[in-house]
Amino acid sequence: MIVSAAPASAAETPLSPLREEIAIFPGPAALDGSPTWTLHDPALNRFYRLGWSEFEIISRWDAGTIGALTERVNAETTLQIEAEDIEDLARFLMTYDLLHITGPQATADLVKKAEKQRQRWSTWLLHNYLFMRIPLLRPDRFLTATYPYVRWVFSRAFALTVIAIGVAGLYLVARQWDTFLSTFVDLFSIAGAFFFGVTLMVMKAIHELGHAYTAKRFGCRVPNMGVALLVLVPVLYTDVNEGWKLTSRRQRLGIGIAGVTAELCCAAVALCAWGFLPEGPARSVAFLVATTTWVTTVLLNLSPFMRYDGYYVLSDWLEVPNLHARSFALARWWLRETLFGFGDPAPEEFPLGRQRFLIAFALTTWIYRFLLFIGIALIVYHFAFKVVGVAMMIAEVGFFLVRPIAAEMLVWFRRRGELRWGPRTLWTAGGVLVLLALLLVPWRSGIEAPALLKSRQHVDVFVPEFGARVVSLAVHNGEEVGAGASLLRLLAPDLDYKLAQARSEIEITQWQMNARGIDPTVLARSQVAVREYQAAVGEYKALADQKRRLDVTAPIAGRVVDVAENLKAGDWLPAKARLLSIVDPAQTVVEAYVNESELERVALGDRATFYAEGDERVSMSLRIADIARSSTRSFREPYLASQFGGPIAARAGKDNREFVPDRTIYRLTLVPMTPEAPPPQMIRGTVTLQGAAISIAASAWRTFLGIVVREAGP
Repeated sequence: MIVSAAPASAAETPLSPLREEIAIFPGPAALDGSPTWTLHDPALNRFYRLGWSEFEIISRWDAGTIGALTERVNAETTLQIEAEDIEDLARFLMTYDLLHITGPQATADLVKKAEKQRQRWSTWLLHNYLFMRIPLLRPDRFLTATYPYVRWVFSRAFALTVIAIGVAGLYLVARQWDTFLSTFVDLFSIAGAFFFGVTLMVMKAIHELGHAYTAKRFGCRVPNMGVALLVLVPVLYTDVNEGWKLTSRRQRLGIGIAGVTAELCCAAVALCAWGFLPEGPARSVAFLVATTTWVTTVLLNLSPFMRYDGYYVLSDWLEVPNLHARSFALARWWLRETLFGFGDPAPEEFPLGRQRFLIAFALTTWIYRFLLFIGIALIVYHFAFKVVGVAMMIAEVGFFLVRPIAAEMLVWFRRRGELRWGPRTLWTAGGVLVLLALLLVPWRSGIEAPALLKSRQHVDVFVPEFGARVVSLAVHNGEEVGAGASLLRLLAPDLDYKLAQARSEIEITQWQMNARGIDPTVLARSQVAVREYQAAVGEYKALADQKRRLDVTAPIAGRVVDVAENLKAGDWLPAKARLLSIVDPAQTVVEAYVNESELERVALGDRATFYAEGDERVSMSLRIADIARSSTRSFREPYLASQFGGPIAARAGKDNREFVPDRTIYRLTLVPMTPEAPPPQMIRGTVTLQGAAISIAASAWRTFLGIVVREAGP
């Protein structure tokens, strides 16, 4: 209520006048067929939709007092309103600064409101870093001047031409499909990344111009264009809020989909151009425009779950302004009535089908945003610096996920006095108890861990650090060999050539050292000759050692397994290629890796079962024989690494010979309960451990603490 002095009654309350620059335009018909109007605040370029009663009240706002205004509306229209209706509208106008208020009390109220809205920079950043707009241009004059030159793109002839070009492009691409797909590979380079970035910027500019020129076509002003930071990633935007002035839903929809339509037109032309262009940068750009850029636009901009083009298109199509806020309010009402049956009226009256759609839309949006914010939190955690990443992830999850859920649950708690026991509340109470039991009762005893079944001694034999040719192969799969036994002989002609060069260098430097007493010139460089001799001898010894390694011998006694396929005499092999493996035929072990949060739940002697990947019928009963005291910094076997299809996310270490896990894991060594012959090769699988029971909540808390402790460390 707006008060300038203490009135005797609400009817005598004076009304502050509306701001003079505010304008009201006819709006589209409401869902029930009643007329609507649009109120425009030019200072902030905001638009508000007014119903019939609100319009009639504002049209007579100069009545002066609430009582006089009530009498005029009831006398001059078929409406019957009360003072409370005017008070509610006055509060709305006051909240959004649509009134011209004066006097000391009004000034004090404005100061108080400004203080309340003032935020610390950290709070402002937390609210706005997901989406922040930075206006850069005021393009309206430019758009007005240039629109006559682009008016032809809105013609029917242009649309039919673009469709024909697109169909021709599809035909040309179909004839060169393999070549078309191979163009994508060319993008994985520095030049490809550059062309992708430039093309993306140009296409997004065309996207925004599509919105701007379409708005200009329907007579709307475009006050600004600029850059929006989406999770600190810059994207272009265009302010086409004046589309709210339009009463035609078709025109508003046209503005909403104009950006995507512009990109699709460019994609059709680029698709056809690709079929004629020669290999080179121009063809790569055409490929980008025809594929990746518009696909990303469709996936992002047409999503109605965030406030992008798709949201406004759906809002206009449904004739439901403020779609998110209104559907969320409806979904909260439905949720409270479903769970507790408070008996509250719906916040708005919609046809039953429309109401169900809006509730389903709100629930889907909540799920989408939950997954989106979790994804953003993980990205922030992985790409920010340690403690900063953890803090930002906690803030992200807490502010955007936990806070709204906690706020709704607080409403439930405050209204607990309104609850009446019945079938609905009993079902809700039972569901809550079951959920709490699932979260808090320690019922999860099984621990699954990625594992590798192998011989206790399993040695892979590789070609040395240079290519070689197989001269002879002395062993085959399944053969028993002793330590030092010859496995195969290799030949490296390049190595023989280097050895000959090294011998020649040794002989030359020896002659120079022997002749230093005869030739004064040789004597002057005798110290250099000594150093050259020592270097030549060292190189010769290193080459001779490499030569000896061409006679490949068994590093341990055991059984030869997993000989490289089709390995035979005469084959040329690349450097570091695997040749075969040797295993100890008497001892079988399983190495498993558990997360840090699960380590306290296992102990020596605990039983477990190994299941082979892809065939759980292959299993083995085990017991824990050893638990590593320190976390696994790296593991040499690549079979469990994600790069080779394994379940452990890891990054390659030096020379791709070791793999560093991305999370803290510990190695468990397990042995069979009964003697088992080792497999001929390593078998990847899963170990199911019977550890101490733990609840889901406790497990999540341990995982969280482990992350905090790990990232807070040096």
